[in-house]
Amino acid sequence: MFKKIAITIAVLLVVLIAAAACVPLFFKKEIVAKVKSSINNKVNAKIDFGDFDLSLISSFPNLGIKLNNLTVVGVDSFAMDTLAKIKQTQLNLNLMSVIKGETYEIKSINLDEPTIYAKVLKSGKANWDIMKPDSAASATDTVKTSFKVALQKYGIEKGKLTYDDASLGVFVQAENLNHTGKGDFTQDLFTLKTQSDIEKLTVKYGGVPYLNKVKLDADLPLDMDMKQFKFTFGENHIKLNELLLSAVGYLAMPNDKDMVMDFKFSAEKSDLKNFLSLIPAIYATNFKGLAATGKFAMNGTAKGTYNEHTIPAFNVNLTIENGKIKYPSLPSAINNIQVKSTISNPDGVLDHTVVDVPAFHLEFGAAPIDGRLLVKTPMSGSFC
Repeated sequence: MFKKIAITIAVLLVVLIAAAACVPLFFKKEIVAKVKSSINNKVNAKIDFGDFDLSLISSFPNLGIKLNNLTVVGVDSFAMDTLAKIKQTQLNLNLMSVIKGETYEIKSINLDEPTIYAKVLKSGKANWDIMKPDSAASATDTVKTSFKVALQKYGIEKGKLTYDDASLGVFVQAENLNHTGKGDFTQDLFTLKTQSDIEKLTVKYGGVPYLNKVKLDADLPLDMDMKQFKFTFGENHIKLNELLLSAVGYLAMPNDKDMVMDFKFSAEKSDLKNFLSLIPAIYATNFKGLAATGKFAMNGTAKGTYNEHTIPAFNVNLTIENGKIKYPSLPSAINNIQVKSTISNPDGVLDHTVVDVPAFHLEFGAAPIDGRLLVKTPMSGSFC
């Protein structure tokens, strides 16, 4: 009896494995045709990919699609720009939606070694705005309903993402990015749990590098409101080089031009050396040999609208207490560093930004240095 049961189970396993291997072959031709027709009918761009593989075994209970060497090249003003170059794109589809053959539900997406270059001209024209008007896309119902996004998970491995916005003077680049996100995008309200690590993060505004190839690790859950396109920060942890940060508040994008925010951030009092790790010249050379003691703290707020004409009002407070720095190339330590400073903007007008250091003190060897600093952009300032 036991032998018969074992044989039956073995036969069923063989049948299931054979079916799992064969099912993708039955649908490959149809899916390839729908992928290509969907792409060609919906975008103004040159899109190409190499090998196309289907699998049920590695992605069960979903049907896996792998696009190798996918490229997206712009047209017209962006004819020389490659918007995306992705070594491998993995899509997992709901198997039952494939069998029914009407609408294919995409359950997860994973990008392996993607290079994404998002560019905005001074005119505000963006290279990712490649979708054709709805009238063109709706020429056939088949194209409109071929694929439905029902994401529950997405990921990026070893990516390089660049955002270059000439209209706002913003440049952001993330090198060797690994990122995952989990959440039910079929819902209007849900929590998206994200984890990110970036080997080199660069952020520039107006040509000034505020972060220059710093390392980032972040565990950031977001409460997603897809109808309002509003994202609220949950309890989170962000690490820039050696500095630990946290943020609360929300970010909303009510339209294509505005980004509305209201959030607070803080770096709780910690070692001064953690703050110094953000200074690229120190961190990149012999930061590990730097002797630094003392305490550092920072907190701030940002509230308002970010667009082509305005920035949010903001306030940043920074303090250093009982600091001491001994850098290998300096003949003497910098002792007894005491700093309190504020960078503030009350109304979102960039020229109303004020840098105020009411008092600072340090001692270089036996020589004490005291002073204060007040800078009101764009032209006024005082230092003594």
